[in-house]
Amino acid sequence: MPKRTVRLLSGREYFNNWDDFSIFVNRNAESYELTEHHHDFLEMSYVSEGTGYHHTGDEVMPVSAGDLFVIPIGASHVFRPGSTAKDRQLIVYNCLTSMENATKILEMVPGGDELGRLLAFNEIMHYRDRDGEAKGWFERLYREYSVERTGRETALYAGMLQLMICIIRIHEATVEGAPPPTVGMDHVLSMLHGHYSRPFTVEELAGELGIGERQFQRLFVKHTGLTPIKYLQRIRIQEACRLLRSSHRRIHDISGAVGYTDIAFFNGLFKKITGMTPREYRQSHASITRTAAGTED
Repeated sequence: MPKRTVRLLSGREYFNNWDDFSIFVNRNAESYELTEHHHDFLEMSYVSEGTGYHHTGDEVMPVSAGDLFVIPIGASHVFRPGSTAKDRQLIVYNCLTSMENATKILEMVPGGDELGRLLAFNEIMHYRDRDGEAKGWFERLYREYSVERTGRETALYAGMLQLMICIIRIHEATVEGAPPPTVGMDHVLSMLHGHYSRPFTVEELAGELGIGERQFQRLFVKHTGLTPIKYLQRIRIQEACRLLRSSHRRIHDISGAVGYTDIAFFNGLFKKITGMTPREYRQSHASITRTAAGTED
């Protein structure tokens, strides 16, 4: 059997300044031109479109949109398309950085040592990006890298940090055997903030993530520090505070606008959270809403 040739790709082929700014991002339509290779830099790759195969030594893995890889220094691999047809191309985003650069970035930010495990992987790591968060960061990095504009270098460093955070969270969730909640939970929070007056149920919110109510409750508290009900109550009371400060609307109307038809319950909850009744809160901001007193209940 002929010996397999594995080419070394050097970061000096991709980075403008190895010692100072060593980040490279591309969006590549895979072909058969690139041979199996290893490299002296860290590579994070994301399959964005199409299907194909990822070759790692003697192993061949089918890949499709949503497959995410972390390829450490020295690990040999190559992507191959499943078809040569132009409308079925295998599109892969790649973010490359030197280990020295990645280490420097993590040392510069508080809590960066938590991401150090990403640099310590000694084998190729494979994940599924179930909710598209990683794809979003790869796309942002590619846009920033492709256009010379003010803040480009800072944006690339910040984007790579966000991508590393995303990957570590996916790694932890994968090890725990549960889907990563980050983007799915962000969608739930966006729903709550955008439609706070709606009577949401925990069952409905859990359904947005495709998980059970108990697991959702646990993940929500871990993500926000509050139960879903208490989180929604705080959003509603914050909005009520804004309306009390900035409008002359009657307190009863504000109660209904933020989702509470029971004015007594609203008044009690408002005082529990703010330490004041709605009337007292409005009066304390009388310098902003001087004419509001005559419109209160």
